[in-house]
Amino acid sequence: MRSRFGILLVVAILVFLQGFSQGRIKVMSYNLLNFNNYPNYCTTENNSHVAKAGYLATIVANQQPDILCCCEVGGRNPSLAYSISYILGNSLNVNGVTRWKAANASGNTYLNNALFYDQTKFLLVAQTKVDTDIREINIYKLKHKQQGDTLKVAIVHLKAGTEYAADRGTEIQQLMNYLTTQGNNDNFIVCGDFNVYRASEPAFQNLVNPSYLPIAFYDPVNEMGEWNNNWNFSEYHTQSTRSGDGGNDCFSGGGMDDRFDFILMSSSIINGTKGITYCEDSYWAVGQDGNRFNASISSPTNSTLPSNVIDALYNMSDHLPVVAELAFGDVGYASESTEAGFQSVVQNPVNDELIVRLRTEKPREVDVNVYSLLGRVVLSFAVQVADDEVVVRDVSDLPNGVYIVGIKSEGVSVSHRVVKHE
Repeated sequence: MRSRFGILLVVAILVFLQGFSQGRIKVMSYNLLNFNNYPNYCTTENNSHVAKAGYLATIVANQQPDILCCCEVGGRNPSLAYSISYILGNSLNVNGVTRWKAANASGNTYLNNALFYDQTKFLLVAQTKVDTDIREINIYKLKHKQQGDTLKVAIVHLKAGTEYAADRGTEIQQLMNYLTTQGNNDNFIVCGDFNVYRASEPAFQNLVNPSYLPIAFYDPVNEMGEWNNNWNFSEYHTQSTRSGDGGNDCFSGGGMDDRFDFILMSSSIINGTKGITYCEDSYWAVGQDGNRFNASISSPTNSTLPSNVIDALYNMSDHLPVVAELAFGDVGYASESTEAGFQSVVQNPVNDELIVRLRTEKPREVDVNVYSLLGRVVLSFAVQVADDEVVVRDVSDLPNGVYIVGIKSEGVSVSHRVVKHE
């Protein structure tokens, strides 16, 4: 009996681990640089989509994403559907792999967005678009087959150029207007080539500090600032992979000095309140080690990946792909409440520390009271919140059990139920 119980225990553990691994997925966002698009400066000689398909296959095989979000997919040679099919057949479903499927082609320019996904893990439930004066913003709704949770993905490719900051802001405002009509942005990511130079740009501010707080997005690495040509952000720069054009006018040169490419996430994903959670430390500009400032992806010597993958990144695009991992399932790490202009998130369960995140559209004083189930106040404090504040308090002396965290401020009164255990 003891031996049989041991076998059953091992089987149970393996089933649990298998379920956990299947619940963790990787998203990749990548500007493919004129894939199967041939303006006079990008030709079949210096930017062949046939060669690029092989480079992309190498990168995907190394990174193993489950969702691939692409910008700059050609739509005229002869069609966007052809370009998407070519990527499927020559970069993704290769070498015995059959798991990849594509969303429907949707675009009205020579450069378009495209979504590819692992059909063994996801079902494409719906797709729509937000039309702008420049190009479409494409939105996809994917359902995780095992866990049942739904992830929404928006792919954006904003207008490039320092002189077009206002146009980029207008593009994103149209996306935010759409989300406002939806009422929330639960389990939503926005990815793609933003072409922004600094966090203060209207486009980026419209995403992270919208007028309607419940649809705010967050940078998983929280690296805000003046990204352009700033060594302090070299670990996050995604463009350009080349220090010079090397005689190839199709690729931008200048070395790694811009953070153009992002995966931003809704608060529900950052805080894990709706069944999908960002996996800490999984965000990466692929191939970036922080030693690339104003240099190429391959110089100085890059040891972050095998040399053939570094070569593929260099030859594929003048952007780096960005990846991040998400965990699907009942992770239940936090409870969340959003009032008009105010948001509170409380980590749950609680161990030795009570962690409260507060965000407000205007500076305010916030009172936090922790109650036992008998209504007795066991902890009380006030905090001044300017915009976004994480508050940590030691609760190691409190007995294990259930508590109510009450949060009050001007026009705000919310409560969170938490469980404390060691």
